[in-house]
Amino acid sequence: MLREIAELPDSFEITPEQDLKADLNIDSLKLIDVVVQVEAVLDVELGDDFSRDLVTVGDLQRHVSEHVAG
Repeated sequence: MLREIAELPDSFEITPEQDLKADLNIDSLKLIDVVVQVEAVLDVELGDDFSRDLVTVGDLQRHVSEHVAG
């Protein structure tokens, strides 16, 4: 999903340490797309403040996992 939204080639490796903005070029509008797609795929509502503290891919993974689990 991140690869598609960031328009990255299939050969680009995405790691938890990568910065969403600096490394993947995901700006605030693209981040909204990420949140909307995660909500659709997982059938959850993440809320308006969900993306506020996201900096890295790992942050995104942790926040989604915590929200889905709890």
